[in-house]
Amino acid sequence: MNPSINRMINILSNRVLRLEKVNSDTDYSDEGWYEEQKYALFLYPDFSSVYVLESFSNVSGGNFYLPNQNTQKYNGKWNVCEEDQKLYLELIFDDNSSQKLETENLGYGIQKLGDQVWNRYLIS
Repeated sequence: MNPSINRMINILSNRVLRLEKVNSDTDYSDEGWYEEQKYALFLYPDFSSVYVLESFSNVSGGNFYLPNQNTQKYNGKWNVCEEDQKLYLELIFDDNSSQKLETENLGYGIQKLGDQVWNRYLIS
């Protein structure tokens, strides 16, 4: 096996990758909207994975406040593969769907997945 693949497996194994996005448009009267998305990708040493998406949004104005909260969880497997001299994190979910994201170690605690920068933490 390619040493680069082994290194990336060692970097990602037993880690959770996290990404958070927040958007809002609120004026001085607290009318507007707010949206927050939190992504977590748990990569276990046995190559099992859990992908969790938590979202929260609200719209407010006048005398109303409309919140919405949602959590989605997807179980599967993960691995690292190489194509065209690039490393990819491959996710295969229990429903047989799959996704490949180009990945790169950007330094201590930072991982690139696709075109996004994620934070990398040890699973506790």
